[in-house]
This record gives sequence, C-alpha cells and structure tokens, in this order.
Amino acid sequence: MLAKKERLSKSDFSRFFSSGKRLHSPLFTLIFSPHKTSHGSVVVSKKVARRAVDRNRMRRRIYDMLRGHLRGGAPAGVYILLVKKAALSATYDELKEALDDLIKKV
Repeated sequence: MLAKKERLSKSDFSRFFSSGKRLHSPLFTLIFSPHKTSHGSVVVSKKVARRAVDRNRMRRRIYDMLRGHLRGGAPAGVYILLVKKAALSATYDELKEALDDLIKKV
C-alpha cells in the first residue's frame, strides 16, 4: 500500500476519475491528472477477478510497482490504474513493463 498521504480520498478519486487523461495498454488503463503532489490508486473490479484473494494480490503487486514510480521520478500528479482482465495471467515482469510504458507516455 501507499502511505496515507499518497492515497486518494473518495471525493478526490471521483473528481480525478472523471477529469483525467486516459492512457490504455493491454493490461491497464491509466487515468492521469497533473497535480502538485503525487497520489495513486489501483482499482481491480469484480469483473476482473471474482475472488477477493485474487483482487487483493493483484492490487498489492501493482501498488508496489506504482510506489517505486511515485517516489522515483515520475511526473507529479494523480495516477489511477484500472486493471484489465488480461493482467491476471501476466507475470510480474510483464505487469511492470506495461506500467513503465504507460508512465513514460505521461
């Protein structure tokens, strides 16, 4: 997980979700909005993984990757990652590469 100051509140999530720029890859959809500080959120819906165990595992993996980008040089802003069904069968390295590509597009 991200530190509390790096996460989004529910009201902020709704605001940035509707107004952000959307970037797509086969595994993720990234919604980015420029902001003075970096914040992140990962969404894994029940359509992607029915079992909570699978959703939570995927969420933890992606938060780990996102944390490295937020603290390591990605442009400041709000990052909301929507996970697609194809991400369940992807390896950790494939997920990391897809996320790297999306953040480079920002």
